Amino acid sequence: MVPTFPALTAFMPHRPPMLLLDALVAHDDTSVVVEKTFRADDIFVEDGCVSSFVVLELFAQAAAAHFGYAGLQRGGEFSSGALLGTRKIDLHVPTLAVGELLQVSAKQIFAMPPAAQYECQLVLASDPSRLLAEGSITVAMGPPPK
Repeated sequence: MVPTFPALTAFMPHRPPMLLLDALVAHDDTSVVVEKTFRADDIFVEDGCVSSFVVLELFAQAAAAHFGYAGLQRGGEFSSGALLGTRKIDLHVPTLAVGELLQVSAKQIFAMPPAAQYECQLVLASDPSRLLAEGSITVAMGPPPK
């Protein structure tokens, strides 16, 4: 049976138009998989495509989905958070296409609250062997917003 997850707004502080992700599709103690399809009216679409620099925000929101859903499972509210930085991001494509289903995976490799580090990858959902971007990010996990 494929697990179903609540809407991202149930455990993430992001709201449209800055909620870039569409859905949580997998979650465990140390990793998460989320999906995104850019549409023509999305905030970062220019001339029919999206700059691959947006990948950094996709990675950060994947991490937020990871610790946000974990908090929801523990019975708490969603956490606030912040992208602290990256050690390295490799963008293998200059742009992302409108209409393609993308999957972001983020694996927590280090956590010492309030900070955590994630290794992230962006692939085409239709061809997971097609790596579009990869890298590591460091995030801060804060208390629920007031």
